[in-house]
Amino acid sequence: MPPTSQETCRLKGDRFVLCGLIRAVKGLHFGVLSGQRLLLICLFLPLTGAMFAEVIARYVIGKGFFAMEDFIGYTAVWLYFIGAAYATHERTQVKAEIVSMIFKSPRTLNIIKTLVTAIAFLVACLMTQWSYKFVVWSIRMGERTPVHQVPFVYFEVAILVGSVLMAIYFLMELIDNARQVYRSRSSSPEKGV
Repeated sequence: MPPTSQETCRLKGDRFVLCGLIRAVKGLHFGVLSGQRLLLICLFLPLTGAMFAEVIARYVIGKGFFAMEDFIGYTAVWLYFIGAAYATHERTQVKAEIVSMIFKSPRTLNIIKTLVTAIAFLVACLMTQWSYKFVVWSIRMGERTPVHQVPFVYFEVAILVGSVLMAIYFLMELIDNARQVYRSRSSSPEKGV
């Protein structure tokens, strides 16, 4: 019977702290993903209900609800950015994969996939930097929504949160892709592309 991860950590002695740290990071990762799923559900349901109510009010009653567009728009920002981050984690974001039609070698495809992920990671890092500056600027300006006087920063921070999560998930994907390239290099040398 193979040893459990806890027994393995005990057997390795000095690496016990590292094993505990890895377990803690995995637990944090699971918690963040669970939080994202819950937030997506909690945003999607009222947003859908509000949009439905607004359509009924406008086209059946003839008048829309006061400031409903604000609620729908600001809620949608959170939904879009948390959804984009979750899609990045699941690796289900929209891709145009024509490269596999041009290159047939698995190693070449892995190298290209790694380069594409590296570029996506850099873009997510730049977006994180920009959104951080944007949130700081928004806090300084103190802007508020016209009707309910809600600070804009509550909605603009969604861009920062989504960008940070996307950068983290692209980094995780980059590490996985780089490992695949390394494994394909060490397992079978390739001649030509």
